[in-house]
Amino acid sequence: MLEKWRNHHALLLVTLTAASSAGFAQAHVDAVHSAASFSSKLLETFKSSGVAILSVGPVWENAGNTQTLYLTPTIKKTYAANHTSHVLVDGDVFLGIQKPLREKLEGQIGLSVATTGNASLSGYIWDDAQAQFNNYTYSYKVKHTHVALKGKLLAERGYILTPWVNGSLGVGFNQAYDYSNTPTIIPAIAMPNFASNTTTAFTYTVGAGFQRSFNAHWQGGLGYEFADWGKSQLGRASGQTLNNGLSLSHLYTNGFLFNLTYLA
Repeated sequence: MLEKWRNHHALLLVTLTAASSAGFAQAHVDAVHSAASFSSKLLETFKSSGVAILSVGPVWENAGNTQTLYLTPTIKKTYAANHTSHVLVDGDVFLGIQKPLREKLEGQIGLSVATTGNASLSGYIWDDAQAQFNNYTYSYKVKHTHVALKGKLLAERGYILTPWVNGSLGVGFNQAYDYSNTPTIIPAIAMPNFASNTTTAFTYTVGAGFQRSFNAHWQGGLGYEFADWGKSQLGRASGQTLNNGLSLSHLYTNGFLFNLTYLA
């Protein structure tokens, strides 16, 4: 009887041990699967590709504000601006990464370096700030360059064309230079010119467009872009004791840029 009880007890222990081992093994397998799934999701979250974009195209500006300045306590002049549109060439190089944000939505982020052709500003100078004393014309140029953090969202809907929107925030460098004034009547003589000056300013862009894939790496497209160059200002002229030269709080451009994208 005792021998039977011992055998039964031993069999029970073996059964419990086997069941415990099987349960532990299954738990281990489940843990491995969970870890693998988590790792896969984590890698997918951080999965990204390098991207480079070259954009170039025409933009339009019609900058210029009428301003009245005291150059000295006794010399006051109004600079009446012309508002004529000019076409400039704008170029932008973007380097960054692209990654999926959710199903059918891709995102890009990186650094953008852009430069634009010379904006030409001109107008008339009224002595004593009186329109009847319109005795001079003036002109100068503004050259813009900026470095910005730029982002882009692309809607991958499976169509031939992929729509996108983008935007950037950055630091602009606006060089106001080549100022000159010309008398419009014989008795008047040319005045000292405002000095060239470079202003560091906040700048931003917003845009929208579409692109098409040529193969796994190359894409081409077209987009609209609005840009604010920020502030620009000329320096003082020789003999000027008050204020600075002509300035603009903002210089806006609108244009269409062709873009070529390489996706690594």
